[in-house]
Amino acid sequence: MEDKYYVTPPGSVKIKWGGPTDLKELYRQMKIWLEDNGFATEESLEKRYVEAIKPNGKDLYIYWEGEKKISDYFTNKINVEFSFVAMQDVEVQEGNIKRKLSKGTLEIRITAYVEYGKKWESVGALSKFYYKMISKQRLEEHAKDFYNKVYKFHTLIKDFIGLTN
Repeated sequence: MEDKYYVTPPGSVKIKWGGPTDLKELYRQMKIWLEDNGFATEESLEKRYVEAIKPNGKDLYIYWEGEKKISDYFTNKINVEFSFVAMQDVEVQEGNIKRKLSKGTLEIRITAYVEYGKKWESVGALSKFYYKMISKQRLEEHAKDFYNKVYKFHTLIKDFIGLTN
């Protein structure tokens, strides 16, 4: 019995942005946040990286999977998908400084859930009793904490690219 309790909508939370952004720095900030919060290591995070050169620019797709084991019963899981379409390098003047940024359409999707019950599959009736009597309240409390973390991550991304609530 392995179940998922979503803290984001099952279809994900989406951030979409069109314009110039420092994609390398955004990538670095997001990765550091996930590593610092225990969801991944340098080696375990990136599951897919696809880059395609097209006439109107470069298309980029990145998929991350992160997880943090809380106990034998609960594991936080977070999936992040980047899609950057028609990416082109541009120079932007900020005061007296010229910066190299990437311009295109960026979409980031975040899906987060608590996976529970995996370790307890073999206990059968005891697992059902534990869920009904004890773990349901713990799951809801735990999911609330995870929800707050995920939306801090979401806010970090929006703040970085200059989007407001």
